[in-house]
Amino acid sequence: VCTYSNRYLLSFHMNHALFLPSALVGKKKVSRSEPARENDLKKKQGGVDGTKNENKTTAAGAYMFWEKNGKATMKKPPKLSKKQEQVNETIKATMKATLGGGDLKETVKLPDGEDKKEWIAVNTVHFYNAASMIYGTVSEDCLECKESCKIMSAGAKYEYLWQDGVQYKKPTKMSAPEYIDKLLTWAGEQIADPALFPVEPGARFPHGFMKQVKVMYKRMFRVYAHIYHVHFDKIKSLGANAHLNTCFKHFIFFIKEFNLVKDSDLEPLQKLIDKFFIPE
Repeated sequence: VCTYSNRYLLSFHMNHALFLPSALVGKKKVSRSEPARENDLKKKQGGVDGTKNENKTTAAGAYMFWEKNGKATMKKPPKLSKKQEQVNETIKATMKATLGGGDLKETVKLPDGEDKKEWIAVNTVHFYNAASMIYGTVSEDCLECKESCKIMSAGAKYEYLWQDGVQYKKPTKMSAPEYIDKLLTWAGEQIADPALFPVEPGARFPHGFMKQVKVMYKRMFRVYAHIYHVHFDKIKSLGANAHLNTCFKHFIFFIKEFNLVKDSDLEPLQKLIDKFFIPE
C-alpha cells in the first residue's frame, strides 16, 4: 500500500504498480514515409481538431468532461492543511475564471505571494491526473491498434524509447500502451516521493526538483503527441476534440510560462501549438 503526499494529492491515478525511477528517455527520428497520416494530422491541426470551437470550451468544463468520462481510477485525496487547501483553491479558482471567458494564459501565472516551486508542484499533479484521464478514454483503442501502436510514436518522424535506469538501463523500444503505462507509473512514483515532492510543512524542495519536473513534463507531452497523431479519430467519435484542445492548450501555456520543455521536444505538435498563440 502506498501512502501519498497530502500536499499534492488532489486526486491520483492508481492503475499502476510503482517502481523506483531514473530521469532520461531516448528519442530518435524514424525515417518512415507516411504521407497519408501526416496529411491527416495537418488537416486536424488546421481546424478539424476543434480549435475553431475550443474558445467555447472552458478549462473547468473540459476537465469536468474528462473526470466524468476518463477511465482512470482516482484515489480520494486526504484532508489538506490550511496552506495546502489555499493552493488547491487557487487552482480551482483559476479554472472557474474561464467560465466567464477568462484568459487561459492568465490562469497559469504564479499568483502574488505564492512560492514558485509549490505552484509548479501542485499543478504538476493536476496535469498528471489530466493526462491520465485523457489517455484512459483511448487506452482500449491503443491496445487494439496493433499496427499504429506497435511502437510509441508521434507521427512518422518521432519514436520514443523507454529508459528508467533500473529495469531498463538503455533506451528500449516498446509498444505505445506499454510505454505509456510505464510513463504514468514513473510519474506517479515521482509525485509520491517525499524527497522530491516534500510532505512535511516547511520542508524545502530539493536542489534537483526543477530538473526532474522538466523531465516529467517532457514525458507527459508525449502522451498528448501520441493521442493527437494516432487516436484523434477516437477522440472525435467521443465528441471530445474541443475538450482535448482546451486541456492541451492549458498544459502548453503552463509549460511556456515556466520554460519546462525545450521547443525541440514540442516539434511533433508544433503547428497546433502555434495556433494557440495566434492573437484572437
